[in-house]
Amino acid sequence: MSYYILEKGFELRGWKGLPFGLRQPNPHFTEFFNKEQYKLIYALDGRHDINEEALTKVQQFLLKRVVERHIAHPSDGTERLDPHQEYRTYPGMYKSSVQWSITGRCNYNCRHCFMSAPDYEGEDLSLAQSEHIMDELIKNGIKSVAITGGEPFVNPHFYDILDGMKERGLVLDTLYSNGKLVDEKLLDELEKRDIPPAFHISFDGIGWHDWLRGVEGAEEIAINAFKLLRSREYQTSTSMCLHRHNIGDLKENIDLLASLGLVHVKMNVASPTGRWKNETEHFLTQDEANQAILDYIPQYVEDGMPVSAQFCGILEFDREKKRIHVPYQKYSGVDGCEEVYACGAVKTGMYISPKGRVLPCMTMGGTAIDPTFDSLLEKPLSDILTDSHYRDTCLMKMGECISHNEKCMECKYRLLCGAGCRACGCGEIGMDYRAVDEDTCDFFTHGWYEKAQDVIEKYKDSFPTASYENK
Repeated sequence: MSYYILEKGFELRGWKGLPFGLRQPNPHFTEFFNKEQYKLIYALDGRHDINEEALTKVQQFLLKRVVERHIAHPSDGTERLDPHQEYRTYPGMYKSSVQWSITGRCNYNCRHCFMSAPDYEGEDLSLAQSEHIMDELIKNGIKSVAITGGEPFVNPHFYDILDGMKERGLVLDTLYSNGKLVDEKLLDELEKRDIPPAFHISFDGIGWHDWLRGVEGAEEIAINAFKLLRSREYQTSTSMCLHRHNIGDLKENIDLLASLGLVHVKMNVASPTGRWKNETEHFLTQDEANQAILDYIPQYVEDGMPVSAQFCGILEFDREKKRIHVPYQKYSGVDGCEEVYACGAVKTGMYISPKGRVLPCMTMGGTAIDPTFDSLLEKPLSDILTDSHYRDTCLMKMGECISHNEKCMECKYRLLCGAGCRACGCGEIGMDYRAVDEDTCDFFTHGWYEKAQDVIEKYKDSFPTASYENK
């Protein structure tokens, strides 16, 4: 007799349309199988006698693979799965994770806030309402949560929400913050609860962070937060908004952030939405940003690519995967890719607004299209994930966006960009989810794609031979 059992942390799961899933200990990732493969995966429970000679070749290969990858191990027939590892199925579509704004309020006064959080007049949800949202996530098989705001730490129920997540088995993946309230007490409270999230703290450049954030000392606060988190061995990353005044300081900022131990830096041009639309004298065009980035890249490579970085939509250098790619290129460019989903992040991810509304992504919060989506406080999440406007947007194919826009139909780049980002296509006041994202369109039609490809070809073999170690 031959028995095998899944390692602790692996869970048998199924969702509508994807019934054969194995969720990993990292709850952000679930591996899906076909029916033949899952007959074997399902039998890895310590009680099914597996006749290895009777397995198909596919099943034999899979059994070898799950043992080698330490997904399962041979058993004597007495071991049993923990109750939470047993197979469960959920009524709605699969979501790997959720980003949840637990407040719309903020303790900073940012010039560029697209949510206008400093002017937010709404109230935080009650603890009971937040607990209801957590219950809905669990009922629908969502386990990985990133918490954001506004500034999440200003929510008076912050620690109660953490406790509620812990009680329900929800995993806090990332905390998004401006860093002002990141201190020893916060980290002590996280460690008391055995909650070790990654931290994503905004940083907008040496000499300009205070100005953009509207708070004196914000730059020093962010730097000290990064230092504290590094001393306590938390993973950190940042987003940087580019504007006319900080675009010339890419090297200085990258070098500083690398020295602080960050694993990733993401840059975006400050978008003329929310409060920033009134700051026209500080605007930076995407073309100006792209040229400044291309001018800096040789220095970035010469410096050893100090930290993984996404330079807006033009280039991303991933040190760990040793890969350079173009973020604006979302699709393969081959015939048939029209059947790919219009946004892969929207297909598997989800955003919950400060009011409890379920949106495709955070960028749509507070825009004209926001009210067209349902609230978790008014409609069960299972219904939203099964039959709703939200579900329809998640399942929209890239080809639908191309055929919807006349300018895309004959464009030679259409199978690379797929009309661009859906949130950017809508913008602040738009209501058309299939509209063209003009920034992406300009990127391709202004010749930046070819220039980015030249960079990739030049530097694709230039990655450091060893993974970067923060020193």
